[in-house]
Amino acid sequence: MAAKKIRTKTSTFGTCSFGKISPSKERITESTKTLNVFVSFEDALKLNLAISEALRKLNSYNRSTKAGKSAAMNLTVHLESRRLTVNEGSL
Repeated sequence: MAAKKIRTKTSTFGTCSFGKISPSKERITESTKTLNVFVSFEDALKLNLAISEALRKLNSYNRSTKAGKSAAMNLTVHLESRRLTVNEGSL
């Protein structure tokens, strides 16, 4: 019997919702220096798992190479949909 090929995700390590941000979206300006993101316990667990998976992948890279040194994790805040995503990126 032939082995079935298992598909893997290619776009993100995980997503979660956030409850609220401070300051509110309407009050964010160019001078805003910090953004507080409030995440429920359940969604924080999802975020923790997504970050852990991303870090495990980054840890597999050879950091003595230029590409390995520039590998990074990208945390994206989607203000409209109130979602956080964890992706791979580079510096």
